[in-house]
Amino acid sequence: MKHTDDLSAILAGDRTALERLYREQFPAIRDLLRKNGGSEMDAKDVFQDAVLVVYQKAKQPDFQLTSQFSAFFYGICRNIWLNHRSKKSTFLEVIISEDAKYTADESSLEAEFLQVERDNLFWCAFRQLGEDCQKLLELFFQKLPMETIALQMGFGSEGYARRRKLQCKERLVELVKNRPEYRELLEV
Repeated sequence: MKHTDDLSAILAGDRTALERLYREQFPAIRDLLRKNGGSEMDAKDVFQDAVLVVYQKAKQPDFQLTSQFSAFFYGICRNIWLNHRSKKSTFLEVIISEDAKYTADESSLEAEFLQVERDNLFWCAFRQLGEDCQKLLELFFQKLPMETIALQMGFGSEGYARRRKLQCKERLVELVKNRPEYRELLEV
């Protein structure tokens, strides 16, 4: 089944298959957004966000695709765009033909999209940290013991590694809170 191949490509990060998916799906997504006030760049952003949503959803053990992948993917893109546009204007009217509507659980997709937005916010802030903080936090995220982290980072003691980790986490929180998207995500 083709939709299984598309899911497998996303899960595996298969570049060739992802490029094929882009060639096949992007024109419909671009047309959808253009008809509803979006640009080519918006369509590219929505497409990338949708790939992340599909990836996160497909990684869940209880996930089952019950429709054609193209309809599923189109629906996710549509919901991402509607969510994005509703944040920008409460007066926006979006017209989508009945045959293009997606019938999945809207609250579940919105939750997935919110998680993608939060992840993007986190990683954008994370990339603003210095290399040492990034490396230290990556080791911490791997749940390595502080003693091992201190050795790998070249710190003199485990206590110093703990203090540096705390400083890096505080800096990361500050960077997250200073990003413009942070307030928008709080309002959701």
